[in-house]
Amino acid sequence: MLKEAVLRTGCLDAVTSVSGGGSLSPEVLAERLLLVIYAYGTNTGIKAVASGGHGHTEDELRYVRRRYLSAESARAIAVQIANATFAARSAELWGQGSTAVASDSTHVRAYDQNLFTEWHSRYGGRGVLICWHVEKKSLAIHSQLINCTASEVAAMIEGAMRHGTTTDVEANYTDSHGQSEIGFGVTRLLNFDLLPRIKRINKVKLYRPVAGEPDAYPQLTPALTRPIRWELIAQQYDQMIKYATAIRTRTASTEAILRPSPATPPTPPTRRCWRSAVLRRPSSWLATCGFGTFSGRSRRA
Repeated sequence: MLKEAVLRTGCLDAVTSVSGGGSLSPEVLAERLLLVIYAYGTNTGIKAVASGGHGHTEDELRYVRRRYLSAESARAIAVQIANATFAARSAELWGQGSTAVASDSTHVRAYDQNLFTEWHSRYGGRGVLICWHVEKKSLAIHSQLINCTASEVAAMIEGAMRHGTTTDVEANYTDSHGQSEIGFGVTRLLNFDLLPRIKRINKVKLYRPVAGEPDAYPQLTPALTRPIRWELIAQQYDQMIKYATAIRTRTASTEAILRPSPATPPTPPTRRCWRSAVLRRPSSWLATCGFGTFSGRSRRA
């Protein structure tokens, strides 16, 4: 399957040496790259793969690994395969192209000697986290390595913004760990919807769009509380746009912008506005209340 994907997409043609040169022929380089990718992808290891009867030694495979297979080239290969899949996908069998992706993280066990290994309290073991963005339950469009203590909300935003494929992500499904109050505001300004599965959905509170209309949404009355503080949003709107633009243009780290504020007051005004801005409640939550097509733009204020 790997060989067929390479032959059909030509994804290895763009792989070049990290030093800009190289004396290997395209055919030999493609064979060795296939063996190295297979070794890492199946966790077989280069040493075991080199023992096969293909005529390439372990030193030759390790040379190709060091000289050609960088993180950037691996990501470019994955993007080209994803784009080729989108182009070849039959609408009669698969339907129209989806604009939504699902993201989640997977805990991968690792040795203690690995510099990236960390203890994860939720999974109860040592390892690393790999955050995946998958389209139509079958095609991964982005993956990234994150720390066990890193924010999954930041990883979700990074994958939706930096996937590099031709698909236009308009919505991102995730679990409770991939959403936060600030995450709803940031994703709204970045022009895609955050649609999480909230574990404690019975504890969620919504803020009223305007004051003086207590009976406007009778089915949501148990979840409604005070009106939105629109004046706070107006005061900090320019600063929120600056943060969103910094994320989009990569002039600031998403992890740094979304990092929780200190537990001791005072809370920064822009962060207080993020948490209090009712920007969009996930449609999955409103669907459970009988509002499948509800278009309210409120999260919190």
